[in-house]
Amino acid sequence: MNIEDLIKQRKNDLDLEQPPADSWEVIQKQWKSQPPTRFNWWKVAAMVLLTLSLGLLIRNQTLQEQVSDLASLGDISETYQQVEDDYLMQINQIETEISFEEVAQDEDMAWMVEELKVLDEVNDLYRQDIGKINEDQLVEVLIDYYEKKIRLLRKIQLEIERSNKFKNNENNFNDDISM
Repeated sequence: MNIEDLIKQRKNDLDLEQPPADSWEVIQKQWKSQPPTRFNWWKVAAMVLLTLSLGLLIRNQTLQEQVSDLASLGDISETYQQVEDDYLMQINQIETEISFEEVAQDEDMAWMVEELKVLDEVNDLYRQDIGKINEDQLVEVLIDYYEKKIRLLRKIQLEIERSNKFKNNENNFNDDISM
């Protein structure tokens, strides 16, 4: 049976000049049973809050990307770029010789790792000011940062060497006693 035959069979049920008498009563009952819709201000406030939060999150992400692209001393002059490159080379060389995981676990040296973190955070703040404040003072501060970082890294190296010598001496002493 196709759709046309179905429509022809039920044509009499569909052809009404007036709706059934009780249809309006059914509609009224359903209409009255529904609560009146109210305008919910809290929904609007939630949407505004959500929109502002997303906007601030996007802005914060953008600022973090800008901070990660911090300026260097080379942005001030070529000479400073060479100085900075020399300091960075020294720092990288020393850092490759240090196992920071082991140092952070050693109670006597953990404070130095924390000091390095604070030093790096301060450096990042100063780098944001390149081009905004007196360049001579800023250069002095940034060079001072590199020198302090190198001194602190060398101190960590010395402490590691001292600790290793102490362990070796202790092992040798224990070996001598056990003989």
